[in-house]
Amino acid sequence: MKTDYLVFVGLHFLGMIIRAIYEELKKTGRVSPENRVTLSIVFLAMCLMWASWFNMCALDPLRVPLPPVVGWTGFGIFWIGLVLAIGATIHLRGVENIDNLVTKGLFSKIRHPMYLGFILWIFGWAIYHGAVLSLCLGFVAIANIFYWQRSEERELESNYGQAYLQYRNTTWF
Repeated sequence: MKTDYLVFVGLHFLGMIIRAIYEELKKTGRVSPENRVTLSIVFLAMCLMWASWFNMCALDPLRVPLPPVVGWTGFGIFWIGLVLAIGATIHLRGVENIDNLVTKGLFSKIRHPMYLGFILWIFGWAIYHGAVLSLCLGFVAIANIFYWQRSEERELESNYGQAYLQYRNTTWF
């Protein structure tokens, strides 16, 4: 297996680990989401995680040739995911310290459009490249995204109570 592929795998998982540690420390109150240094570190870890994903798929040692229509479908799925993730970030005007329950725009139909976007771009980019090993590793990243989702949902339910439960019942994901 190529060394550069393994480096990108390591960077990808390092980014996931940093984000998971941040979420746990935030939950226990040991880290404040208002601390700009902490947020900068987490943001850089997330950038590292996603940038390494793109390189992992391109360098995957177990790439399979796919029919062009499948590859281009993967590319389309990737773009849908990218639009969802960026659109949600723009709508929220950030990713932390949101002081109200957001239920408009993308959030009127999808509770976590950013996370759904991440999942779609993981699948889409791996399919586009025919990257079998990376897709398998992507399932770990997707499990991590589901962890973020559950953690965030507990926090939202704690903060907004019945209003969040009603919102959750009328939206998907």
